[in-house]
Amino acid sequence: MLGIVLCGGQSLRMGTDKGLLNLEDKIWAQVSADKLGSLDLPVKFSINPLQQPTYAGYFNDQQLIVDDPSLDVRGPLLGVLSAHLSNPEEDLFLLACDILLMETRLLEKLIHSAKDDDAFDAYIFTKDGQQEPLCGIYKAEGLKNIIKLLKSNGLARHSMKYTLSNLRVCEISVDDHEYRYFGNFNSQEEINS
Repeated sequence: MLGIVLCGGQSLRMGTDKGLLNLEDKIWAQVSADKLGSLDLPVKFSINPLQQPTYAGYFNDQQLIVDDPSLDVRGPLLGVLSAHLSNPEEDLFLLACDILLMETRLLEKLIHSAKDDDAFDAYIFTKDGQQEPLCGIYKAEGLKNIIKLLKSNGLARHSMKYTLSNLRVCEISVDDHEYRYFGNFNSQEEINS
């Protein structure tokens, strides 16, 4: 299994690359990588082509997965499928770089769920019945099927939630007091508050 930090978004509301923002002397991308690394996973960073020169200043080239230009998708799914195509036999543990408050114990919960029952294609959390697709484990076999759907024009939408509707998903409900760990930061106002 590979840890994948999703950094390739446009960061439009933030106005600057979120993965490169600082938190306690570390960039956000590294904060997420450290959390995945604490699970004894090798970690790579999903980025878009414009980010490559900058991220190469922080991480070595082998750690960077640049969006695959052959894929006709946008958003997080582009990063996920690019990571899959560059590591087709690896299950992927995704963590978006802007989910800063995530706790390692919750990530461990996903790992244990995947080990305890391997009958699913994806393992994600839900809060208030809503799926949290950008912190989860996606099995290689399930992602291969998504690629097949995409190539046969069978993937009607390219959102992560629609993608999940085409997979066998293990949903782990989080308690109310854990909701805050899933907040993602999209603007300076959200960071300040």
